Amino acid sequence: MPQTTNPYLNRVAIRDPAQFYGRRREVARIFSRLGAGRPQSIAIVGDRRIGKSSLLNYLCAPVVREQYLPRPEEYVFVFFDLQQWRRITLDDFLDAWLAEIERNAALPPSHKRSFDGVQAALDALRTTHRKLIAVFDEFDILTSNRAFSADFFAFLRSLANNYEVAYVTSSGRDLQELCHADQIADSPFFNIFTNIYLRAFPDEEATDLIVRPSEAAGIPLAPYADDIRQLSGNFPFYLQIACSIYFEQLQEHGRLDLRAVEEAFDDEVRGHFRYLWEHFSTDERAVCQMLASGQPLLREHTYVFEDFKRAGYILLEADGTPRWFSRRFLTIVLRPGRSGSGSEQAAIPPTIEIPAPSRTGSQESTRPLHLEAAPVPLRFGRFEVIERLGGGGMGDVFLARDAELGRKVAIKVLKARYANQSETRRRFLREARMVSNLNHPNIATLYEIGEVDGVPYLVMEYVRGQTIAQYLRERGRFPCAEVCRIGAQAAEGLAAAHAGGVVHRDIKPSNLQLDTAGNVRIIDFGLAKLDAGLEYAPLSASDEHLYAVSDITETGVLVGTVTYMSPEQAANDTHALLASDVFSLGIVLYEMTTGRLPFDGKSYYEVLNAILHTTPTPIRDWRPDAPMALVNAINAALAKRPTERPTAAELAQMLRR
Repeated sequence: MPQTTNPYLNRVAIRDPAQFYGRRREVARIFSRLGAGRPQSIAIVGDRRIGKSSLLNYLCAPVVREQYLPRPEEYVFVFFDLQQWRRITLDDFLDAWLAEIERNAALPPSHKRSFDGVQAALDALRTTHRKLIAVFDEFDILTSNRAFSADFFAFLRSLANNYEVAYVTSSGRDLQELCHADQIADSPFFNIFTNIYLRAFPDEEATDLIVRPSEAAGIPLAPYADDIRQLSGNFPFYLQIACSIYFEQLQEHGRLDLRAVEEAFDDEVRGHFRYLWEHFSTDERAVCQMLASGQPLLREHTYVFEDFKRAGYILLEADGTPRWFSRRFLTIVLRPGRSGSGSEQAAIPPTIEIPAPSRTGSQESTRPLHLEAAPVPLRFGRFEVIERLGGGGMGDVFLARDAELGRKVAIKVLKARYANQSETRRRFLREARMVSNLNHPNIATLYEIGEVDGVPYLVMEYVRGQTIAQYLRERGRFPCAEVCRIGAQAAEGLAAAHAGGVVHRDIKPSNLQLDTAGNVRIIDFGLAKLDAGLEYAPLSASDEHLYAVSDITETGVLVGTVTYMSPEQAANDTHALLASDVFSLGIVLYEMTTGRLPFDGKSYYEVLNAILHTTPTPIRDWRPDAPMALVNAINAALAKRPTERPTAAELAQMLRR
């Protein structure tokens, strides 16, 4: 284990104020309004991954309030994370909010509930001359929820009028744009807010984030600050990623491999960059096209260009030449595959149709942006590639159409640079052979294996729908009945894999795909391993070679995704256990039920320590309505000792019951 912990590993909301960087002007502005004679409400607005949750946590830290407020003891800050309450009812929200107010203000429990209970708590605060600052993360979850009518927002407005109450909210867009009805958007409640927009860091704060944590950890990144900002721009999330990669390179090798740096950066940010691209308007995409091709900006696109500059997506060089915030952004979104710093490689598609307003009229014209020829063929035998779906360490996954059968399929292709590496090629084909031996409705079906120009590929069932990870991000926790149903299906799929001697080793929400009917498929057996010790996993003579290549993971390297590892994986036990998959599925079920991870931490090592040594918060603390049978099933799957866990088949039976 490295002696120095990488200080840039955190990818979630920062809760320790000592680890919070930047936003000095925004913080001062917020506290100037909260500290006014009568506290004023603030709406924090910013794009995804801009640091809204981290800022709210920082505002609520007692040490920060003592720094900015002249009499901090007069304030009661109540932080309410609405990300976990996407389907909350009005009564449940009011009761939960009341409980938080009483807890933070040290008030005795009220015998009143709902609106009356909240008013009683504020009456109690007024008698002790205290002010309430109600902090709501992702407040648009309430404005878009039809259970919250105009009367609710009128009630919040009345609290601000009649008591010393202010609200601090966060959202991706202006709150009035995110209301489920015009009547809500027109509510005078929204008139009490001052909007504060979060954008990219100014140069000095970006440099501060690069320099200070790395110096404290003993591997200074100051000499590379300009290069890091060229790679990531001044956005804190991308700065964290770039700094983490630079830090690890220097820590492990004492030098930088710039090609490896770019490839690692591309792997981490590709999904986030594509998310930005997919949410750009037609005009915004047109501006990207013009920047990429060097075309002059059209007059009608000037407003987009200025908006991009304000947000920090477009920067101006010393000579006034515009450039995108990251030198990798346009390469990734316009050529959505991996590209190295040597010879640029463009994945499919070779042309992207970007609609842009016509110069001469109101109709839109479509101009193709021609890119370099793709290294991946546009056909694999009879399969016509449609688009890239994603990728991992060894391969890329594409959506394609079977020209003979007329159905859509998913094609997993070994990355070209690995095609001549015998060990990696064997690992890729090992996955194919393993999956081909499995036949179960809850495991994605492998149709065939092929090869084009020396590059192997797998043709698999295309499951239209979303992963459990996407569901959790978009909607929050699952109904308990759905946890049981989906969990039982996943456990039955695992049981089928285990019966064939296959340990998946990377069960996590993004590897559990829900189809349009809500049924689950286990996908991505890229880290799977055969357990030769299983008496009930006979192999044919043609498959015996799989034992020789099923354990080719590099010695000393943890396999799997950290937050979903079993204790034996976290301890780097190289022997594959079927019970490890059950533990990982238990983590997924806990997260589906509560909306939270059972084992979490501020760093990679804290997560591993939690998996090895801590007991999760009881499920009913987060989810009082969870049936005890479900709680018991999840707790059994999360037993620290593998021998104390149920088998996958037994877990399926527990969930079915």
